[in-house]
Amino acid sequence: MRSHDTQERPDITVVMAARAGDRQASEQLIRDCLPLVYNIVGRALDGHSDVDDVVQETMMRVLDGLPGLEQPDRFRSWLVAITVRQIRDRWRRGRAGLAVESLEDTAQEPGPQADFSDLAILRLALSGQRREAVEATRWLEDEEREVLALWWMESAGELTRGELSVACDLTPQHAAVRIQRVKERLETARTVVRAVTASPRCPDLATVLASWDGRPSALWRKRLARHVRDCPQCLLSSSDLIPAEGLLTDLALVPAPVGLAGLVLARALRADSAGATVGSGTRTASSASRTARTTGRLTAKPAAAAAVALAAAGVAWYTAAGSHEPAARPAVAAPLSPAASSVPPSPRASASRTPPPTPTRATAPATTAADRFSGRQAVRSVDQPGDYVSQSGRLGILDPVGATSSSATRQAAAFTFVPGLADPRCYSLRDATGRYLRHYAFRIRLDTDDRSAIFRKDATFCPRPGSTAGSVSLESYNYPGRYIHHRDNLQLWLDPSENTAAYRASRSFVLVAPWT
Repeated sequence: MRSHDTQERPDITVVMAARAGDRQASEQLIRDCLPLVYNIVGRALDGHSDVDDVVQETMMRVLDGLPGLEQPDRFRSWLVAITVRQIRDRWRRGRAGLAVESLEDTAQEPGPQADFSDLAILRLALSGQRREAVEATRWLEDEEREVLALWWMESAGELTRGELSVACDLTPQHAAVRIQRVKERLETARTVVRAVTASPRCPDLATVLASWDGRPSALWRKRLARHVRDCPQCLLSSSDLIPAEGLLTDLALVPAPVGLAGLVLARALRADSAGATVGSGTRTASSASRTARTTGRLTAKPAAAAAVALAAAGVAWYTAAGSHEPAARPAVAAPLSPAASSVPPSPRASASRTPPPTPTRATAPATTAADRFSGRQAVRSVDQPGDYVSQSGRLGILDPVGATSSSATRQAAAFTFVPGLADPRCYSLRDATGRYLRHYAFRIRLDTDDRSAIFRKDATFCPRPGSTAGSVSLESYNYPGRYIHHRDNLQLWLDPSENTAAYRASRSFVLVAPWT
């Protein structure tokens, strides 16, 4: 585990200064605490769209209650205890809402945002067993994810067992029992993830999954675990799993969004301003906090307001984990071929640029990928004109293919372009056996769709201009700035963009009719 110095944990002098009303110390405290709170809430509420709201409310309750904190040296335990209470309040509100909302009301709700597991995988560039461990958290109950979130922070060196026990209002012995139970369920979920994503999948497991809707849940974890325990093939596939503690040690925190820091600081500044108008030097949970909560809710969503608040507060946001945000998609400088020139930029690309003064979403053509590319295509390399995107077992390669090649070789190099599994404005490439071209640990391979959100994103690629007229490059949907690219050994990888003619040619392809 990492050892924490005074720069990583809130300094007691900063806590005392913030408790006394020092605004600069309060801002420093927010910056120090936000990554921990964001990661605990994110893991506990994985899949919910209001993680940012819960984090904001937690930080405001911390600032409101700070003057009453009698033991500044126990600030961290107190902070985590408030975080846990806010998580449980969110669960209670959610369950109460489900009891009173009509089906019509629920049907009108927008779809959930990308869950925290996806963010962890993308922003920390996780692969292999660390990635599987994160995906396994989706198969746990809400209460299990709460304990998991705290144990995860302990394993990563962000919390001590004493701080965890105090936060949960448990004795160390009872906390150890609960943690052990969650660890066992996480390990079971990891074996389920390994079995479900195996290619080829166990035939008996495929029968069990026939009625599965593709959404991980604790109920399905129990059902599938029974099969895995009794199935030699599934047990063998998970025989190399490393204990989760070894995967979590020294794992960086998922960076909190910069805009979230700005929103929290903006609300804190409003609370200070509201408190000053009361004419008292003591902050209370009355008019000041009510004003902060009211104005915060009114302005919590616009991204532009967050950026302005962040700049006004003079915050230079930094996390020990460093920035893992994907690079912005490059602007399209050259037209695509007639078939691909109408491809609109992905929503992730437009989010990273300055929005135009007039919204254009309403006037954008309502087309899907099927309207532009359809049917089977062979994908020919621009700089290796006799070679085509093909496969060797499960791995993507460039392979020489021609009219005289065997029927199996030609079939392996033909793909059906379908609307992107994650975004219908992009594409997914399916082979004759039903497997999809996707990236895994940045290696291009072919796998069967496991219906998970991360698989859909891994298997979605957006066309961009290639290095020659009529050619196209395939950019990853969930790793903007990375393209399907062949290396010198003709293996296909998802590699970051380089501004060289050789690189642009090696990631460019021409779509041609397959051989008959």
